[in-house]
Amino acid sequence: MSPTKQRRSLISLVPLLVACSGPKGTSPQDGGGPADASVVESGADAMESFDGGPSGEPESGPAGFVFFSTSPEGAGSLGAVFDGTPVLEAACRGTTVYGACVVYTCPSDPDAGPAPGAGTLTFAAPSLEGGVTVDAGATGLYEVATQAPLFSAGDTLTVAASGGAVPAFGPQGVAAPGAITLTSPMPDGGALAVPTSSDFAFAWTGGSVESVAILTASGVTSDQSLVLVRCSYVGITGEGILPSPVLVAVRGLSQGTLGWGQANTATFDAGPWSVTLLAGAYGSTPATFQ
Repeated sequence: MSPTKQRRSLISLVPLLVACSGPKGTSPQDGGGPADASVVESGADAMESFDGGPSGEPESGPAGFVFFSTSPEGAGSLGAVFDGTPVLEAACRGTTVYGACVVYTCPSDPDAGPAPGAGTLTFAAPSLEGGVTVDAGATGLYEVATQAPLFSAGDTLTVAASGGAVPAFGPQGVAAPGAITLTSPMPDGGALAVPTSSDFAFAWTGGSVESVAILTASGVTSDQSLVLVRCSYVGITGEGILPSPVLVAVRGLSQGTLGWGQANTATFDAGPWSVTLLAGAYGSTPATFQ
């Protein structure tokens, strides 16, 4: 993977990760935002700093994110980005906040400079016999694809770092979430037509009270910038919406994708760094936003 594609791949995942900063029990209708109220798990506090709250302005202080991500087909990825606040500031700007939803715009070739590194990362899970080691790419970002199912619900997933600009840490762990299963809409493999003039509703099973459900819509502009809408809900609610006021941000864009997932987080310190460890199970389908 080229440095540009690697950066684009990971920064497009960043807004999914920060979805966990939403408050527990809020919805777009009730006006809840990512600042006050009860939040899901202690990891949300670190993610609020990364997200920057309703103003869209990131807070200061070194932050890092390490993730385990898997799809319904079993493929997944492992990765990390450190000094995440500057990466988000340069690469993805929060342009609109609507309740528990945020719209991000990510330029096709952001110039955030190399991110700091933590040396070699070692990921461990029951499915990863002997573990997997990952070094940072040219941009300072870590990412490697996995082909086999990465985790099952309840697995303990850990990561350790040999140390660099970010001090050595670990092993640190997070519990793997289960996947949510959509009951509405019902993707059939083709492009799903999504109207943007009204709210688009989701319903699912398999949600947990300890996990955050993440709903997304994304597309690519004529200048190849990525626009991503994400809304977050407590998984056990079993339902949520992508509201029309944010869906209009992706209306008519190419390469449309509708996404959903469930994530768990844990946080820890590595010297002055606050690091969030996230495990997420995600699914997606092609979509046209009309």
